[in-house]
Amino acid sequence: MALMKEALEETIETYRENVDTRLRIRQGIFIVIILVLLVINSWNIVSGKIDGFLAASGFLLATIIGLVLSRMFKIFWHEEKERVVAQLDTVGIVLLILYIGVEVGRKWIFEHWLSGAELNSFGLIILSGLILGRFLGTFIKIKKVLTENQV
Repeated sequence: MALMKEALEETIETYRENVDTRLRIRQGIFIVIILVLLVINSWNIVSGKIDGFLAASGFLLATIIGLVLSRMFKIFWHEEKERVVAQLDTVGIVLLILYIGVEVGRKWIFEHWLSGAELNSFGLIILSGLILGRFLGTFIKIKKVLTENQV
């Protein structure tokens, strides 16, 4: 147990020292949002507002899409700052526009098959999956950049 605690503290310290503050804050905000949505989504499933299978499949699909959308930001090692930073590139801008379009039209897209509380619950599940996918994709890229730069 103590070994795990040491490893976690070392990882957090490496992250704090070598990842740009704005990127760390964005990841922290994603974690908070994911946790809040996880509680809400769990409540919606337990209270019967949405079927568990529908929720799980929507969440899984949205997480995969979120992983793809994490491509929005180019994550790289900045030589002068000696930190991992993120920058929006041209492909990222296109993905961001598509992402906003899906978020705005999410309810319209799914109201053909779902309605009422089930539609609202499904929308929150899709949102949480997208955010989790973006968080995981960004985290994986950060870890890759840190490894490549032997940090």
